Amino acid sequence: MDFAPTNNKPNERPEAERIARPINSQPAMNSQAAHKPAHQRRMKQMIAAILIIIILGGGLFIFSRMQANNLAINKNENQAVFLTNGQVYFGKLKSIGNDYLVLDNIYYLQVQQSVQNGTTTTSTDQNQAQLVKLGNELHGPEDEMQISSKQVLFWENLKNDGKVAQSIAKYKG
Repeated sequence: MDFAPTNNKPNERPEAERIARPINSQPAMNSQAAHKPAHQRRMKQMIAAILIIIILGGGLFIFSRMQANNLAINKNENQAVFLTNGQVYFGKLKSIGNDYLVLDNIYYLQVQQSVQNGTTTTSTDQNQAQLVKLGNELHGPEDEMQISSKQVLFWENLKNDGKVAQSIAKYKG
């Protein structure tokens, strides 16, 4: 008598066939359906990578603009900051950010009008501008100012031989 194993269950495959097939394998349905999840994953990863590159690029652009502005500041000279309200402040620009400029060692011009015979004259020949050091005003401000970038028309480095720079040096000396 031959005792060869027999397949008593009609839908069961022989053991050799079950071992050769991977455990998690599914019968192939449609080739597009089988590749769709992997394709979607790759697409999501690509979109995420592009977004990360855009965000990093934007941050680098903003940082480089701020650094370029700060490098334009001549630390050996004073700067003049011209505001939208007509006021001009002189001092040392410490930094320029997106929202604020930081100015310290601050001076400003104060125009004094001459009085003759009890009347105020408005002739420009008789008006004198005087450089005033910030800090002695009634409200007693500190000698540092945070100026909103929205209020700044422009700023510029002053030459050491200019009248304002010479007046500042004279005040300090």
